[in-house]
Formats: sequence, structure tokens, C-alpha cells
Amino acid sequence: MDIFQILQKNLYNFFFIFYRSLLLFFLFPIFGITFLSTQLKIFISLVFALILLPVVSFKLPILNSLYQYVYILISDFVFIFLVSLIFRIILAGIQLGGELVGIQMGFGISQTMDPIAGVSMPIISQFIYIIFLLLFFNFDFHHYLIYFLCESFNKVPPGRFYLDENIVVFMIKKSKLIFELSIKFLAPLLVFMMLIYVSLAIIGRLIPQMNVLFVSFPLLVGLGILFFGIMLTLLPKIIYPYFNDYFRSIFNFLR
Repeated sequence: MDIFQILQKNLYNFFFIFYRSLLLFFLFPIFGITFLSTQLKIFISLVFALILLPVVSFKLPILNSLYQYVYILISDFVFIFLVSLIFRIILAGIQLGGELVGIQMGFGISQTMDPIAGVSMPIISQFIYIIFLLLFFNFDFHHYLIYFLCESFNKVPPGRFYLDENIVVFMIKKSKLIFELSIKFLAPLLVFMMLIYVSLAIIGRLIPQMNVLFVSFPLLVGLGILFFGIMLTLLPKIIYPYFNDYFRSIFNFLR
């Protein structure tokens, strides 16, 4: 049986697989960057739908009205939106930590374009985002994401996801990750920069002839970049548990 015969017999299934895959590629932060064109996202979603059609199996409810179609589309949108939102919270925590680190180092003015949000962000924050992206693929978590997409059709068929009170409470609790991650990443550098500020204040008192303001800027930038490089070696150990917790959370949605 060729692919056209399978499509003819499972046209509705193909459409809903394609729709959920398309939502994932448009809403998930990793694939939502502006460097990926809309045509490419649609093409990849179409390929995913063709690959998954013979693999996944689910039963659709009897579709007798336009209201049922709209309900299924909205239900799948909310499902993928929440899955993407949890990951975006983790990403926001990393970017906030990078922004605060950049301000401490004196890079608060330097801005670059954020490919996800389409707004200007501090350059240190964008650098950490690139490291975060590389770690996501280096840890092979994109394979977990593909596996989650396949399992979602078996455990949560289209139109079977319901937004209840427990999910809302869960999302509110997850929002604390923004501050938790930023503080974990910022705390070592914050203590280090505070020691530098105290040292400069003492030197300014002991040697009034020294222009502390003139000396402090290159000193803060140089030592900040040096200590920031040391902190990057700890970033995988900080991020990995949050990646694991993220995938445990979204697989709980399937239950």
C-alpha cells in the first residue's frame, strides 16, 4: 500500500497530525526563531505528518458539525501552547539571568536582535541563548521532543485535551522558574562583582589621586568576562536538571 492510498483512507488523521506538528514548529521557542521561514516550517510539518501517519493510531470523534472541528483545533492549540509555554519560561529565566549579568559587567547598553521575540536584547543574554540552544541539541533532547509528539497522538488524541484547574495551578507554579534560574545563574557573578566594587571603594579612599571611575570600567569588563567564561562551564550542570524536569512535566500532560 503506497502513501497515496494511506492518505485517501486516513485523510482526517493526516490533517490533524499535520496541524499538531505545525503548531509545534510555530509555537515551540527552539523552532520559532525568525531564521526559519514559514515555508520551511510548513514543509517540515508536512514531512512529519507523512512519516507519523502510518505509525500513530488514534480515533477521532464523530464529526457532524463545524463546531466539533473548531473545538478540536482549539483543544490542540491550547495543548501545544502550554507545552511550549513551559519551555519558554525556562528560556526566559536564562535570558533574564543573562541580562542581569550583562548589566553587572557593563554591557547593559549593547543590544542585539532576539530571533524569537523580534526585539532587542542585551548581547550577553543572546550569547547565553545560543549556548542554551546548543545544549538542547547536544543533550539530544530534540529526540525526546519528537518522541513526545508521537506519543501525544496515542495518549491525547485530537480534541481530548481539557484545561482544568490542576493544569492552571501547575503553570502558575512553573512560572517561578524565571526567577529561580536567573538567580542561580546571576548569584556567583553578583558576589564577584560586589567584591570588585568594595575593593574599588577601598582603593578610592586609600588613594584619592586615582581616578576610580576611569579605572573601574575596563577592570569590570575584563574581570567580568573572565569570570563569565568560568561560569559558562557550570551552565550545563545548571540547565540539565531543568531540561529533565521539563520533559517529565510535559509527559505528565499525556497522563
